[in-house]
Amino acid sequence: MSRLLVHISKSVLVKALQQVYRAVPSHSPNSLLSGLYIHADSEGIVFRGSNTSLTLQYKVDIQDGSVHVVRSGSIVCHAKYLYELVRKMNDDDVILEAKSQSMLHISAGGTFVRLSGMSQAEEFPSIVPPVSVALYPTVQVPSRLLISVIQQVVVAVSTSESRPILTGVSLVIQGERLTMIATDGIVRMATRTVAIKNEAGVSASVIVPGTNLLEISRLLGEDGDEPVTIQFYPHQIYFSTNRLCMQSALIEGKYPPTRDLVPSGYISEVTVNLSILRQTVDRVSVLAEQRLITLQASEPRLVLSADTSEIGDMCDGLAWESRSGEDFRITVNGKYLISTLRSMESDCIRIRFADKRRPIILLPTDENASWLFLLNPVLTN
Repeated sequence: MSRLLVHISKSVLVKALQQVYRAVPSHSPNSLLSGLYIHADSEGIVFRGSNTSLTLQYKVDIQDGSVHVVRSGSIVCHAKYLYELVRKMNDDDVILEAKSQSMLHISAGGTFVRLSGMSQAEEFPSIVPPVSVALYPTVQVPSRLLISVIQQVVVAVSTSESRPILTGVSLVIQGERLTMIATDGIVRMATRTVAIKNEAGVSASVIVPGTNLLEISRLLGEDGDEPVTIQFYPHQIYFSTNRLCMQSALIEGKYPPTRDLVPSGYISEVTVNLSILRQTVDRVSVLAEQRLITLQASEPRLVLSADTSEIGDMCDGLAWESRSGEDFRITVNGKYLISTLRSMESDCIRIRFADKRRPIILLPTDENASWLFLLNPVLTN
């Protein structure tokens, strides 16, 4: 089936292509995966992109009024050229027509393009449709909540392929709690637990590639605030809303235990304004050689300092909201500190110090909140 003919508004078409283009790999010029799949039928038009690890699908429903399907059909075209050409067309309705799978005709206003098709559309990676909850466990999570959890935790995943399992995020559903944990195994760890509705009593424990989760959170942020259905398949996890379907491969293996990484006690705790701390760290990081920033708690404030050989040094600080325990001094990676602080959602945070060789812990001031960040020190002479 290839005799596709549809009329679609440019703005809707560009948005659809943007959504699925994220999954197209940047280095596969001659591969089918460098293309985008288009399928039209009586229900609307579907766009799909894939890099095998992550498959994204976006649907424009016929009831939206922005698409008119004259003939059903499917085709795969080179993603980069399709997206760039459509994006630069005039703000007119766009006509897509394929009388065979070898050529897509694109016209808008006075512009006419012929774009070669790629292979057979049926060979393009498919996306698993939702099936019976009785067969595979399913839960629903509010979109904004899921985005918040992902973006807080994913900052701590490893970027090294030496331990592939640490490039993923541990996602666990137990009872009415969803927990995500990420660590690079060396410097950082982040975890957050949130309450969810789990009427079916689903239990699941999987490891999702961090890069895929980040893309999913970005897409969800652009698609409104509707519930997200999460369904667990063997070797895959599936996220969907009314328009979006996002399917990610899972990382096989057992996620390393993280409970022992968190110090059981602490000798000092300071509470500071998060916004002011972010601004202070941003300033001090300018002169942070090898990205090292030292935090020192002593009366009457939290002092941050850094230096760069042959350039100079800098000292800045902020008053704390409250403090208990001893003075302390610890050096951390400023880049990781900045990214951690940017992912937090709170007016004030608590910083706990256990020992100069143990990680500092960053927590919300709200005792009912359930997120935690851990940042290991950099030992200096």
